[in-house]
Amino acid sequence: MNYTNSLDLNIIVIYVNLFKYFIISIHQRTKESIKFNIMKLANIKYKKIIISIFIVFVSIYLYSNKSYSLYELNYIDNVDNDEYNSKKEYYSKRLSLDESSISQKTYIVKKNQNLSVLFKKVGHTTPYTLLKKSTENCFYNLKINDELIFEFLNEKLKSVKRKSKKIDCIYDVKENIIQSRDQVFETETERFVFFNNISNSFYSAALKSGLSANEIMSLADIFGWDIDFSIDIRSGDSFGVYIERTFVDSNYVGSEIKYAIFKNRKRVIEAYRYNDKFYDIKGNPLRKQFLRAPIDFYRISSKFNRKRLHPIFKKVRPHLGTDYAAPKGTPIYTTGDGTVIHKGTKGGYGKTVIIRHGNIYTTLYAHLSKYHKKLYVGKKVKQKEIIGYVGSTGYSTGPHVHYEFRVRGVHKNSLKVKFKKGRKLKKGYLSEMISNHKDNSDIYSWLRKNYSHTAYGKK
Repeated sequence: MNYTNSLDLNIIVIYVNLFKYFIISIHQRTKESIKFNIMKLANIKYKKIIISIFIVFVSIYLYSNKSYSLYELNYIDNVDNDEYNSKKEYYSKRLSLDESSISQKTYIVKKNQNLSVLFKKVGHTTPYTLLKKSTENCFYNLKINDELIFEFLNEKLKSVKRKSKKIDCIYDVKENIIQSRDQVFETETERFVFFNNISNSFYSAALKSGLSANEIMSLADIFGWDIDFSIDIRSGDSFGVYIERTFVDSNYVGSEIKYAIFKNRKRVIEAYRYNDKFYDIKGNPLRKQFLRAPIDFYRISSKFNRKRLHPIFKKVRPHLGTDYAAPKGTPIYTTGDGTVIHKGTKGGYGKTVIIRHGNIYTTLYAHLSKYHKKLYVGKKVKQKEIIGYVGSTGYSTGPHVHYEFRVRGVHKNSLKVKFKKGRKLKKGYLSEMISNHKDNSDIYSWLRKNYSHTAYGKK
């Protein structure tokens, strides 16, 4: 706070007039009531008083010239919200109760831990409200790496908070109620187009195009019913794909293939996403009744052959399946929906799984190193569900999976069987699918022109 020069001058004039007034007043009183010889002593005394008064007034003037006494004013243009909220919370707590009376204990949920285990750690039993299964109880299913925060007031449990990637959940002990709120994340979707020509390996060409490993696997799944990636891929094949990648708080969380095109030899196959399935432009589903192979990215080490020389016994024995060589531990999938009818060791097959598909088909998977931990006889399995892992049990010269395909108990060459197609989209759904992809038609046309080299439908 600043004062003008004129204001300073006025104050000085006031102080001088006051000083003159005191001098005149004291002089008159002394002259009227005291004799000359006493007056001399009095003058000395009053001079000291006058000097003291003068010093006091000068001090007041100098002191008052400071903005709000000796304290300076600081003006803040911007207030940081986080700093404001943290200080507000701090002083609110200080006003309502003593800070030392609040304490917290935090636990990160680990494997095989539940609410009862964590409540026991803090010396409390689990409230029934948190054990009751309901849509409002967000404590019911704890996940690994969730954070559980116990807050105490004067060593008495006040509240419990669950923090996860999706929700914040608070249980008020006194009120016996649960409050939850969804975490608010900033979600962003980015669109990408990837493409490449294949000179040797589809997987390496896809990696070079910019696709991630998971995206490559998804792309292979789309065309896996029509293309055998072990024997069908040729130099000069090509592919293109339109993908949407999702980011939450700038962190990549997943991607979704919207459209893909694959040129394999003289075939060109297009895939349009609709209701999480893929169809061609005419509405025919790409998914077939059975997958071509039970594993991804493999090589065929032995084909179906009724007069094959057995590599161990050195005798001509029929090989009634297809051997897919792969590293030990590679996941093995069921090639179609069905029911597990055998799980166990089966002679030279080693560890074997047999699945029945309806009343007509059965598939066999042999030489497994181990079974999937949740597999059992009688289990219903879905196409592409993991049932075990590649090994070399039984009569085997190296890690591979022996795959057999039987129709009414008769062995068939799975590489030559023609599988049934799924249901074609009805006219209304087909129109909706085409409409959903209309905005990207220019991108699809560019991919079709540059990475198919053949008009759609021509052989």
